[in-house]
Amino acid sequence: MTSVAAPAPASAPAPTSSLTAIAPTARAPTPTPSTSLPQNQSSTTTQPQTHIQTRLENTTLCVPIVYGSMAFPLPKNEEYNTHRWTLFVRGPNNEDLSQGIAKVVFQLHPSFEQPVRELTAPPFEVTEKGWGEFEASVRIVWRDPAEKALVLMHMIKLYPPIEKNINVLGTGTGVGDGGTVGKEKKEGEPVIHEFYDEVVFTDPTESFHQQLLSGSMSTGNGNIPKVESQEPRVQEYFKPYSDEEDFKQLLEAQKFLENELISVKDRILRADCAKNELERALTEVAAKAKTLVQAVAAPASAAPVPAKRKKPSGGASKKSKTTAVASAATINK
Repeated sequence: MTSVAAPAPASAPAPTSSLTAIAPTARAPTPTPSTSLPQNQSSTTTQPQTHIQTRLENTTLCVPIVYGSMAFPLPKNEEYNTHRWTLFVRGPNNEDLSQGIAKVVFQLHPSFEQPVRELTAPPFEVTEKGWGEFEASVRIVWRDPAEKALVLMHMIKLYPPIEKNINVLGTGTGVGDGGTVGKEKKEGEPVIHEFYDEVVFTDPTESFHQQLLSGSMSTGNGNIPKVESQEPRVQEYFKPYSDEEDFKQLLEAQKFLENELISVKDRILRADCAKNELERALTEVAAKAKTLVQAVAAPASAAPVPAKRKKPSGGASKKSKTTAVASAATINK
């Protein structure tokens, strides 16, 4: 969050009675001409003003706000303008913020007549007609002059955001080619562009602290005044902000995470069972393969080795005998 110190203009209205009651000038005697007093004396009389506002150390105040814009389309018979929009600063549930906010200054586009709009009472909003989007400046001035003004920049949106259509296949016709499409809105439904924020005050002055806690911005006060928009259609679409909705979302998120955790544990358990079954099957296959290899190798090792034939010890061989008979026949001849 960015905050910039900005002194109030000279034409700004005087603060409310809650501040003037603590100013030392309210207790000053009848005024005397400044020329009759030395310069150092006038400075000493104004010096207590800076010391009366004592700050509360180690104290923090949080003020929730909602700022944004809401744009409604105009009928087509409008010659130049296309939308009627409202730029606003409000409480999260339409609470009255005037107890802490002295004024809100809206800086519009220079093309508007009177582009600077200053509002000193709720509702803090500006409604105009236009045809183009632009960035506006919103300056929030607090009741305590010692607190810096808060400057916010906001883009006034007239058209719904454009999203990339990634689910449509290209057809080559220019329609549904995975281009950009806008969100579908009902006829007459506004374009809402707003933000929730919390302004934190560290070590505030005692008077400002009491203003915020005892007034309409106190979180402990059950009877908080409400402020409605001057535009009935804008008020109709104001979204409420509450801790109850956030609590419900947190409970839903917690329930979702618990279910996901149970699902993941179940998948891990099933994966472990499948792993054990696979390891058991692999062990059985390895044992069967080992037994089969042993069964194939056993007959080969048990087969008898054939014995070598021995040559006869006496006499000649058949071939030798034939040669001898042939030789004897030749001699007899």
